[in-house]
Amino acid sequence: MFFSKKYRIALATLAAILLAVLWFYSPDHWLSRITFATVSVDGRLVRSDLFIGNPAHSEAESIVLVHVPGVGDFFLNFLDESYREASDHEFVRLPRGIWTFKSMRQGRFVAPLHSVSLNEFRIASSSGHIVTVQF
Repeated sequence: MFFSKKYRIALATLAAILLAVLWFYSPDHWLSRITFATVSVDGRLVRSDLFIGNPAHSEAESIVLVHVPGVGDFFLNFLDESYREASDHEFVRLPRGIWTFKSMRQGRFVAPLHSVSLNEFRIASSSGHIVTVQF
């Protein structure tokens, strides 16, 4: 099936506009996988998935999504050194990362527990576990 030249031009223009909008809109919504952190639950190392987003293209303003199977999902805010629990309905997994439906910066972030080591977040999850993320 072949399309007319006008139809192909219109489709290409629409695709270019959509890509331009996503380019400017995506920093608040796109997180890429990272592997340079460890996660423990109640003192035991666990398998987890971590993703980092730079909504303002600054390391100081980075936000990390931590997915711990069976325990929960957490957004960690590096700028404010705070966190919030996330629902699995807030994001979708894609081949190269995570797309959040609302800005990763939105929501009520709270202070984590006192850190024992440098570069760590200690979180008291709503399920009663202590989740420690060490960078």
